[in-house]
Amino acid sequence: MEATTYHADVCNYLSAREPDLWRWGALSTQDDLQQVRLHLLKTTYQLSLKAHPELHAAAARAAQALGITPAISLYQSNDGGFANVAVYTAPGEAHIIFQGTVLGMLNGAEIDAVLGHELAHYLLWQRDGQRYWIASRILERLALEESPPGVWASTAIRYQQYTEIYADRGAYALCRDIGPCVASLVKIQTGAPTVHLDSYLQQAERILAHDSVAGEQAGHPQNFIRTRALALHADGAEGIDAALALLLAGPLNLNRLDILDQLELHRLTRRVLAQLLAPAWFASDSVLALARRYYADFQPGEATANGACALPPGHQLSEFFSFVLLDFACVDPSLDDLPLAGALRMADHLGIGETFDALLLKETGIKKAALTKLKAARDDLLARATTSIAP
Repeated sequence: MEATTYHADVCNYLSAREPDLWRWGALSTQDDLQQVRLHLLKTTYQLSLKAHPELHAAAARAAQALGITPAISLYQSNDGGFANVAVYTAPGEAHIIFQGTVLGMLNGAEIDAVLGHELAHYLLWQRDGQRYWIASRILERLALEESPPGVWASTAIRYQQYTEIYADRGAYALCRDIGPCVASLVKIQTGAPTVHLDSYLQQAERILAHDSVAGEQAGHPQNFIRTRALALHADGAEGIDAALALLLAGPLNLNRLDILDQLELHRLTRRVLAQLLAPAWFASDSVLALARRYYADFQPGEATANGACALPPGHQLSEFFSFVLLDFACVDPSLDDLPLAGALRMADHLGIGETFDALLLKETGIKKAALTKLKAARDDLLARATTSIAP
């Protein structure tokens, strides 16, 4: 069971772009196993093989389905508390802790789903030289040191969310049916004695029919998101990575950027600048100096290489790109109205014309009548400028 694309992309970024951090993470050791084992014995009732053979047999089936062979220990927490299941993993060991009344509220297939979920955590953390565990360790540290919370905190949360999505796939790998997987999630969270799958799927669909729905900034995605993600996985749906990104993060938003979003915004901004500055008349010293404050290696003529630019559906970037366009509209007064005309055309191309117009009126002091006149003359003005510069 391969890691998600998100896990792979974050690991590739950290190992390539942050080699010192990656070496630190790889050298980090997990907690002292002797202390962990002792803590578990002191705070739980151990569910021994002799006393609970059926539960151990289910755990063995789950491990076999996932292709792993850890020594599995099972426990019931002394703290009654709310229903939950957790796992502690180490090389060659998986310790699964049941809390509250989980074992009493789930049937056999639902117990299988829970065990498949928890052991999938072991699989992810131990596979490929523990690279996914190393990335998790690094992200936790970066998020802890980031104040106020920003891109690393968002990345750490989203990485954990994708880890839960991956673990749900472990549940499905064992059950081959999303019914017990979904039922175990809902029962543990709500305490409901029974869960009707079709009813809950319809409930999830009604929630997700609203475009504004996206995952909360919490390590475990909401159950309706996990249910949709699992259904997409079970169906082998195309475009599942893009669908998960929308479910967990929503459209690109400056207030919710993780490190991969930041890279995408970096690339998108460069494509916008390349297209804006494509006309030869725009390549003045002042304009290029500003462009190289954005990208030190920026060169005129990048538009063809970078391709046409378009903002992603549902984005919340109108104000950001309006300010970018305003920078270049105002940087070189010697070009008269040409930069502003070019920025107005680019704003319309990006679908942010109204936001850009409002920003111009607020920030530049231009009168509404003058702006209306310039917009009417824009295309002719730009065409004449291009013709006069052409060889």
